[in-house]
Amino acid sequence: MKAFYTLLTLAALLAGQTLQAQRDDWQRMVDQKRFAEVLTLAKSHPDTTDFAALYAAGQASEGLLKYREAYHYYRRCPATDSARTELLVALARTASAIGQTDEAEHYLLQLRARDTTDFYANHQLARFYDRQGDTERAMAYYEKLLASDPQNPVLMRNVADCARQLGRKGVAMVIYMEAFQVEPENALAAAALANYMLSMQLADIALEVCDKALSYHPRHRALRRNRGMALFSMGAYLAADSVYAALLSEGDSSQLTLKYGGCARYYTGHFMDAIPLLELAYEGDTSAIDVCLLLGSALGRTYDRRRAFALFDRAEALLQPAPTLTDMLTRFRAETFERDGQKERSDALYYQLWTERNRFDLLGRIWEHYNDTERAEKDETYARRSRFITVLFATEYLARPKRDAKLMSFLNTQLNKFVSDMFFRQTKQLPTLAPDGKAGVCTEEQLRTLMSRLQGVR
Repeated sequence: MKAFYTLLTLAALLAGQTLQAQRDDWQRMVDQKRFAEVLTLAKSHPDTTDFAALYAAGQASEGLLKYREAYHYYRRCPATDSARTELLVALARTASAIGQTDEAEHYLLQLRARDTTDFYANHQLARFYDRQGDTERAMAYYEKLLASDPQNPVLMRNVADCARQLGRKGVAMVIYMEAFQVEPENALAAAALANYMLSMQLADIALEVCDKALSYHPRHRALRRNRGMALFSMGAYLAADSVYAALLSEGDSSQLTLKYGGCARYYTGHFMDAIPLLELAYEGDTSAIDVCLLLGSALGRTYDRRRAFALFDRAEALLQPAPTLTDMLTRFRAETFERDGQKERSDALYYQLWTERNRFDLLGRIWEHYNDTERAEKDETYARRSRFITVLFATEYLARPKRDAKLMSFLNTQLNKFVSDMFFRQTKQLPTLAPDGKAGVCTEEQLRTLMSRLQGVR
């Protein structure tokens, strides 16, 4: 009997060792990035409840960008392991990746609930809110973390990034600079800071940042590009040309280097030498007005005036505002005049859009302003405007695919009133006035023809 129990104990021990070996084997394959093999093993054990196996399968799925499968494996982990930090983070990460943001937030809040001061939990929540676009909440968490570690340059930049996204440019600039003072040797952060200063038109500060960071990383390309841009923005074209010439000699063919290298060379008076760079920059972006102008000027100063004129024409076309935006501006201005009671000014703009864009709806809007027959009897200018717009609106309305019988009857009544006015005035025509101020006439024959058409169409 004693031997039997000994055998049972050995069997249990061996089984435990085998299970542990299997767990170690799965995790080792994950560590070796053998994700496909791990998933093959997972599919051969569909009913496993072992945490290590399921967690490894989740990691492997993430490694192959199969986030939905990863989330499935993580959720299958036993309830007894549901409070593990690594599992809660994995669940939040994969839930977020497949768009289940409420679940992701739930897991992270569950993690933080264990210790509201825990750095890791608060940082995960800050990153989550940042990725979701909840910048205010993300900034609050980053600030809380920064308060406990005030000299952490990464957290400083996180707070500054949030401030910038929220439009607090002054706050962002100060914190970015503080982070740079703490960690000036961080080349990527310095390049980003210099770029931000350039966007704020603070080229002198951008230059200082670049010079200090380049003392640690003299060959860093992004910093050198930003330095060239800062010098160019400050009008130091010779120094900028020197920076870009060095970058070009090292094979830097980025669009910005070609563009500003060519522009700097042009402004130093080396027009012929600037042409090859400006040509390449123009090929990369034919909508860049400054490149178009400088290339045209350089060609005009040297050997190809015909192409120079073509480039000037191109630049002139690029300088024209987009028609859609121009129309929007005209319409908004007209609507504002109308609300302000300045009907004649609004009508002139509506009429402009009618003549240029065939906006029948706006023609109707003008016509609605001139249906007051009592005012027309007392105000000759109003009457002339009424005649013009009514005749035009009726003519155009007849060309519409859908017409309303009541509206055509009303228009016919208005036109008949004009004919009656001619009879009492003993004339065959009456003066008109267009919204753009042009004077004209409407004749009895014209009105009767239009009335006949209105009566004949139903």
